Amino acid sequence: MKINRVRYLKGPNFFAYKPTICIELDLEELEERPSDSIPGFNERLLEVLPDLGKHTCSHGYEGGFAERLNRGTWMGHVLEHMAIELQNMAGIDVVRGKTIMMKDPGVYSVTYDYKEPKSGFQAFLSSKEIVEAILKREKNINVQSYVEQIANLYYQHKLGPSTEAIYQAAHARNIPVERIGENSLVRIGTGSRQKFVQATITSQTSNIAVENACDKSMTKEILKGCGLPVPEGEVAHSIEEIFDSADRLGFPLVLKPFNGRQGQGVITHIKNKDELFNVAHCLESHVQKYIVERHFEGHDYRLLVVDGKLAAASLRLPPYVIGNGRETIRNLIEKENQNPLRGEGHEKPMSKIPLTHTVTCYLEKQNRNLGSIPKKGEVIQVVGNANLSTGGKAIDVTEQVHPTIRKVAIGAANAINLDVAGIDFICQDISKPFDYTKMAIIEVNAAPGIRMHHYPSEGKKRDVGKAIVDYLFPSREEAAIPIIAVTGTNGKTTTTRMIHYFLSNDRNKVGMTNSDGVYVGQEVLDQGDCSGPISARMVLSHPEVDTAVLETARGGILREGLAFRRCDVGVITNVSEDHLGRDGIETLEDLVKLKRLVAEVVLENGYCVLNADDPHVVAMNEYTDGEVIYTSTQANHPVIMAAIKKRKRAWYVDEQGIINYVENGGVKRFMECEEVPITIKGKARHNVSNLLQALAAASTQGISIDELRKKAMTFMPDGNLSKGRFNLKKVNERTILIDYAHNAAGLKAIFDTVSAYHRNRLITVLAGPGDRINEEIISLANIVAVQTDLFIIKEDDDLRGRNPLEVAELIQEAAFKRGLTGEQAVIVPNEMDAFLKAWELSQPGDLLLFFYTDFNYVERFFETITKNALPKKMNGNR
Repeated sequence: MKINRVRYLKGPNFFAYKPTICIELDLEELEERPSDSIPGFNERLLEVLPDLGKHTCSHGYEGGFAERLNRGTWMGHVLEHMAIELQNMAGIDVVRGKTIMMKDPGVYSVTYDYKEPKSGFQAFLSSKEIVEAILKREKNINVQSYVEQIANLYYQHKLGPSTEAIYQAAHARNIPVERIGENSLVRIGTGSRQKFVQATITSQTSNIAVENACDKSMTKEILKGCGLPVPEGEVAHSIEEIFDSADRLGFPLVLKPFNGRQGQGVITHIKNKDELFNVAHCLESHVQKYIVERHFEGHDYRLLVVDGKLAAASLRLPPYVIGNGRETIRNLIEKENQNPLRGEGHEKPMSKIPLTHTVTCYLEKQNRNLGSIPKKGEVIQVVGNANLSTGGKAIDVTEQVHPTIRKVAIGAANAINLDVAGIDFICQDISKPFDYTKMAIIEVNAAPGIRMHHYPSEGKKRDVGKAIVDYLFPSREEAAIPIIAVTGTNGKTTTTRMIHYFLSNDRNKVGMTNSDGVYVGQEVLDQGDCSGPISARMVLSHPEVDTAVLETARGGILREGLAFRRCDVGVITNVSEDHLGRDGIETLEDLVKLKRLVAEVVLENGYCVLNADDPHVVAMNEYTDGEVIYTSTQANHPVIMAAIKKRKRAWYVDEQGIINYVENGGVKRFMECEEVPITIKGKARHNVSNLLQALAAASTQGISIDELRKKAMTFMPDGNLSKGRFNLKKVNERTILIDYAHNAAGLKAIFDTVSAYHRNRLITVLAGPGDRINEEIISLANIVAVQTDLFIIKEDDDLRGRNPLEVAELIQEAAFKRGLTGEQAVIVPNEMDAFLKAWELSQPGDLLLFFYTDFNYVERFFETITKNALPKKMNGNR
């Protein structure tokens, strides 16, 4: 078996709405060996991974996959189920998978859910190794080692628990959220409304508040100045100063590093000088400053304050072991660390108890060490604090917090000016009223961990992640800028440009992606084909963008999935055969399903603009949650008539050539179709269709009808607003038309439009994209050959896997079969030379159609003929 290609589909995609790994797998010789033909394979597989026997598979009931194994299934399907099972065994909750046969024999697309890419792919590699081991009849297959490897990768690369809780809360509310980089930084929201969160530090968190919280001495000064209770204490720079402070403060004491975090190095309840002496002589040498403060007797509580409100409270218990009279403290800690609820760092509800200096120093205070053997039943506290990061436990007590203590905690957060704060509080009973003499705030924490509240050892879970998201964004609308996604086979770029133009004004900066660039307002951020998810994310992450209009092409969806989980408006222009036979899109039905994805992700309160003139697009109305708005260039179209009857929105052209719109059941006149420049006096029916869809989409965003009329009248089909889309130029009594049409439907639309033009001859310059199947390329040639007088056949710079002149000769041969002669169908491979050849052969009154691949050649052509620098002889003619 051989892996040809791996794709990580991050957003909604052809297979699922969730992140999906798609692996192109060549089974090689195993294509001839389904599971039922390999003696002992099925039995050994279920012995190694017994829970595979519970997989439902497509049958929908437990044991369905085992039935498929016994009937005979192929190894791609087997690996799909194994990759899902191994992830689940590693603690990664995934469910869905699907394996699809590709057109090449023995090649399959194996797809399945993943949560984190490295662990997700490792699950497949591990599955492949296990299958190969079974086929080799290896006896010892250590499945657990594979599971541990997958789990280690997952916990190493996933978001930290606090950030993950916030991420999941945003996700649950349909608020856009994206991880930035490999650390725990996430962007919540989009465009001009976005905010950032790292751990529990937010975009709203004051930097100086964090600095003050990290300076424990400064924290105490601020709290004390507000009349809030803090332990008496001092800063010490040496062991001598520690003892001097002890003499002044009196015992019992707490000793902690001045700049410590997560409870590391904190020693509590030092009862006398002997214990202090033991502690002082095991302090870490790199710590330069310590805080020495009075120990308050009581329980350790963490109160979590978000935006001036108490979100959760936990009783924290320090880690301990119970002696059995035989084993050392080290052994007892190691045994406790095998508890499945404990993990490395913050990966699980509780952390492992660290076998570090923090433990040895605390034990030293008790005249013990890791080698000491406690008596049977003796409870030994092994760390001097109750932080979860040092192995402590947490019990939820949110509902027990007395109102007066709640008020003190909120006051402490406000005093430090933290929007999200963890208040560490010592008292005997948190349900009793506040008592200044018996209670104290021992710390105020910036970036407090919220794992203890989401996964308490006991008590009710508290969704603090949701509380933080609710504080940042009371509603989805306040977090997400409107997204208008445009897809289809033809007309995407023109429709996208018009929507961008219609929505742009002084109050609304519109970001746009299309097949020639990325734009924010009128600024160009990138050039080239930018209709994929990378460009879309560039717009969605731009802090100045108020609305995003995104051309959404097939290639990007297949490569990475959509750049957004949901959109406000989905526009589907049309669907026709194009790029079939690539990336698993073999049929028109596959292409319809792919384009339909945009309709499927429209929000419930959003809009789906569908072209009623295309039956494939009309059928998408069953797959969207949004309100459907139909458009049509045909008068009395039954779909439009039905929409009017049902008092639904619609835009259409009537028998008199008037654009009408339907609102609240009433038909209202917009303007004459011929008055709109982009329609070329109503001749360019494909642009009429694009215009209707752009008007429908823009009208959903609150643009007035009067404003839309003004914008429609000023959107010109020229190089400024509609570069490369039906651009007409008059030069030396010749008309030159520039367009990007590159499939059968697009060519037909252009030829239908120019058929109404008065001209002497029609000269066409065209290339065939090398990544099309031969039938599609021949179809292009046939359309041109029957319409044109002279056919100049060029080649793309990117041959897309074809040999030089392979596509050009295929087109020429098809043109000959349609009746063109060697003088009428000429190959000029270079695009610039082809344009110049057409010009050289042209006469006054001719119409030249330039179907370009690279617009730079178009610009160079016009510069050349303007300067009268036309070469007398052309190279590369055939």
